[in-house]
Amino acid sequence: MRDDTQGYQYRAAFGAWINDMRTEPLPLENWPAPQFDDATLEGIGRALDVQAEAGFNLLDVWGLFATYGWPPDLKSALTDERRRRIHQVLDAAHQRGVGLVLGMGVYSWGYDRIIEADPGVRGKNPDGSPHPHAMCDANPKAFDYVTRILDFVLEQFDFDGVHLESCDLGCCMCPECAGGQGKVAYNVQLNRKTADYLRGRWPDKILYVIPISWIPPLTHFDAEQKASIVELSGHIDCFMDQGHRGTMVAPAERPEFIKNLDCAYGTSGGIWLYPDARWDRTGYFLPYPRRTGAAIREHYDDGARGCMFYQGPMINPGTEINVAVGGLMLRDPHRNVEEALAEALDHYYRPKTDAVRRKLVEIFQLGEEGYFGQWVEQRFLDAHHAPAPGEFMFDCHLFGTCPGPAAYLHEPFLDTAGRVAYGQALQEILRQVDALPPGAADAERLSRIRRSVIVTLMLLNTVAYGKGENQVMGW
Repeated sequence: MRDDTQGYQYRAAFGAWINDMRTEPLPLENWPAPQFDDATLEGIGRALDVQAEAGFNLLDVWGLFATYGWPPDLKSALTDERRRRIHQVLDAAHQRGVGLVLGMGVYSWGYDRIIEADPGVRGKNPDGSPHPHAMCDANPKAFDYVTRILDFVLEQFDFDGVHLESCDLGCCMCPECAGGQGKVAYNVQLNRKTADYLRGRWPDKILYVIPISWIPPLTHFDAEQKASIVELSGHIDCFMDQGHRGTMVAPAERPEFIKNLDCAYGTSGGIWLYPDARWDRTGYFLPYPRRTGAAIREHYDDGARGCMFYQGPMINPGTEINVAVGGLMLRDPHRNVEEALAEALDHYYRPKTDAVRRKLVEIFQLGEEGYFGQWVEQRFLDAHHAPAPGEFMFDCHLFGTCPGPAAYLHEPFLDTAGRVAYGQALQEILRQVDALPPGAADAERLSRIRRSVIVTLMLLNTVAYGKGENQVMGW
């Protein structure tokens, strides 16, 4: 199914986990944070407001029921309190005209406790050792667990779609599974039969598939693999080739590949910060509307009609504007990005004059170019034998039980000259914010910019001090 009308058809705000949008940090919680409390709901509601105003039509979120482990009986995952909160999220989304998408692991993600209780469904690694997270499709009971979860959820809750993800934590490599078929063919098989089951029972649900971990990083699908995905496309609504380290379909081959699909093709807007729930939610300022706007336009012109645009805490000033501009660009990929930025700033900052609006645009552009303008492709290639990432993180690692280091201010992201330039940009942002007259724009939001820049400067200077860059940083 294709839709060639203006704009992206599947404009999905990707949560990704329920606490990624949380306003308050969880500083001592490992990833993905399992809490589902009032603060979780508040963060999701705040995010939904921005998403709906920007034009997103879907919210895709994981962790409503479980993270690593559904209980084998399933029903004990759903306390009365959790049921009430899930209904609150559904109602909040539907009241705003946003469909809610269920994040669903297919054979991996969510099966650890099931595998522990029923070892016969456990998958294998290439050497035959037990796989820690994945089930084996050679055992029919494995697919029974998948369908039991789908039945349990969709018979009780009115989700609008299902995000199928079969290999993020790996997959079974025994000879009857990926060890014999190859990873791509095996994962196509898993997703096809899961999609067919869903189509048979809930034909109106939106279905999309994410191929994360189907092939090694920095590689592209070959002709045989692309042919199997084309066959899968007749069973789903969208194939989301996100682009964590570049898309799995080679960019030069993208337009022709999309023409052969019977479903939409999607990405994730080219670049995104994956927010760490342990970090202070206003402790960074990383707007990137110019870069995501350019990627959204480029992918649209290649034929993309789906996007999973990463979210975060809307209390963060960069995140709020990234999401707002991203949604506006998904609705109209050929509009001027600076005009979309000005529209978002008008809506949230309510500048009193055109001059203040222009100054706000300048502040956000300075924040983007001050950081991302220091990225050098060769530095990433030298450090990691890989180009600059699509997805990046503060400390380059999801896991931990306390806030991690500010690695995003370190090589290969920034070198000495880059830290100097970024520090100068941050100081200029502070000067420009402080120069705005009282009442010129939303004072609370301006204070958030100010705080996020001050914290970032402190972290940046700490990194520089540890590297002995005192003099070049100007102190």
